[in-house]
Amino acid sequence: MIRQPPARLLLIKPSSMGDVIHSLPVLDALRRQWPQTEIDWLVKPEWAPLLEGHPMLREVVRLPRAWRGWAATVATLRRRRYDMMIDLQGLLRSALLGRLCGAPVRVGFSNGREGSPWWYTHRIDPPPDPVHAVDRYLDVIRQLGVRWEGVPRFPLPPWPAADAWADGVWAAERMAPDDPVCVVHPAARWSTKRWPAERFARAADGAAARGWRVIVVAGAGQAGQAEAAVGLMQRRVLNLAGGTTLPQLAALLRRAAVLVTNDSGPMHLAAAVGTPVVAMFGPTDPRKVGPYGSGHAVLMASVDCSPCRRQRCVQDGACMKAIDVEEVLKAMDKIINRKTRTPTGSFHGY
Repeated sequence: MIRQPPARLLLIKPSSMGDVIHSLPVLDALRRQWPQTEIDWLVKPEWAPLLEGHPMLREVVRLPRAWRGWAATVATLRRRRYDMMIDLQGLLRSALLGRLCGAPVRVGFSNGREGSPWWYTHRIDPPPDPVHAVDRYLDVIRQLGVRWEGVPRFPLPPWPAADAWADGVWAAERMAPDDPVCVVHPAARWSTKRWPAERFARAADGAAARGWRVIVVAGAGQAGQAEAAVGLMQRRVLNLAGGTTLPQLAALLRRAAVLVTNDSGPMHLAAAVGTPVVAMFGPTDPRKVGPYGSGHAVLMASVDCSPCRRQRCVQDGACMKAIDVEEVLKAMDKIINRKTRTPTGSFHGY
């Protein structure tokens, strides 16, 4: 229990995309309960665009990719004289950075990996599994005495340039605001998380046959995975794989009626902005890392070895191959025909 709100707080959650998004409710709760506290966030450069310009943050500090950049970063952090550090990453690197920043109060999970708990002054026992990552992170600050009301909120910065870009996409494609748009994300960092490209192609063709506009997205490093699916599609789609920034992706997802995806970062971004998700799961547990909130469809086959948490499959992708295209299309139909959506993660002040 923290009796006095800190004047300056460093929040450490460097990666990855989904984990950064899962931590946004912590920022929201801290800002609302400790309105005078200045909060900085330490994050990897590739995910910094999700946070830069955020009205709830004083500054976004980019974590160097290599150890050789640490000296300058540590010097910067020490000059800011933080009163508290909260490490939501729970690894040696994040805990050590928290210690080196000089904060007298250092908070982290008691079961953190790589010896990270040794560097904390306040060790938080996590709630028993299974618990979603969002609730796990929120429990850290609950045990510090921070309270919040209602459902967790996912505040994102205002991105007027990204919204204008999305306006341009809709105009170029001659899409009306109420046209049903299905965004397809056929990529994933782990090969074991990927639904077969051929099935993504059939699902996209099925959506197009129903009169939906289909847009394909993927990160620059995963554009090849998206191309494998696009090359098998029989109907026209708009392929933006590798061609969007993170703010542009958020603006695109906010306008979409549904996202069809593997377990991935864009899945969590869609949930944060209030867009329903149809997600295929196999090696990971959706109770812990599924799309947060209501209104989503998680498809997971009953396979003995799933969830296995393996990045290499020993069953030839049996869990992902067991999910049929018709299941996906039925889930999409149900979502498209719904009239309501969950609240968005847009920033509206505090």
